[in-house]
Amino acid sequence: MTDKTQLKEDIAFVRAAAERLETRSVPAIYLLWALLGGVGFALVDFVDDYSWIGTYWLFAGPIGFVLSVWLGMRASRSAGVRDRQTGVRHSLHWLSFMTAGLLGLALVSAGQLTWAGFGSLWVLLLGLTYFHGGLYIERRMMPIGILTAAAYLVTVWVPGFGWTTAGVVLAIALVTGAVLGAPKRETAS
Repeated sequence: MTDKTQLKEDIAFVRAAAERLETRSVPAIYLLWALLGGVGFALVDFVDDYSWIGTYWLFAGPIGFVLSVWLGMRASRSAGVRDRQTGVRHSLHWLSFMTAGLLGLALVSAGQLTWAGFGSLWVLLLGLTYFHGGLYIERRMMPIGILTAAAYLVTVWVPGFGWTTAGVVLAIALVTGAVLGAPKRETAS
């Protein structure tokens, strides 16, 4: 084998490895948030005391975040990837969403936004965060962001079971993202 042939094979190997890294996804994270989001959104339509919603997200948000980080680290390790910088970037992406949402409390406390509007603001921020994640984290987040933006409009304009409908839309989008992002099983050739 010539050096030129060996070099071509080496470059092809590195390229294939890099392409596999770019397409890695953690479907369990999508499924986790489909469950947490579906339940949390439906609470708005089914509880009389709205403080339950705040209590739910006070626990579900941080616990879901920690579980997501753990699932991501576990998936990276099992794939043989040790890229702490990417993990930190993903964590900061989602922490910025949570921080922006919490800063929305200033609008409520100043009387510039109602509690119902505050809930819808979170959904709008979530849609934007997923869309931006689709631009630079993984492409399958982009349609989730678009559907979440549609869910935001449902929370604003649909009376009755609008929040449950929005939760179902979000859950379907996330489950679809999980299914489409699931690692493909290699078959013996």
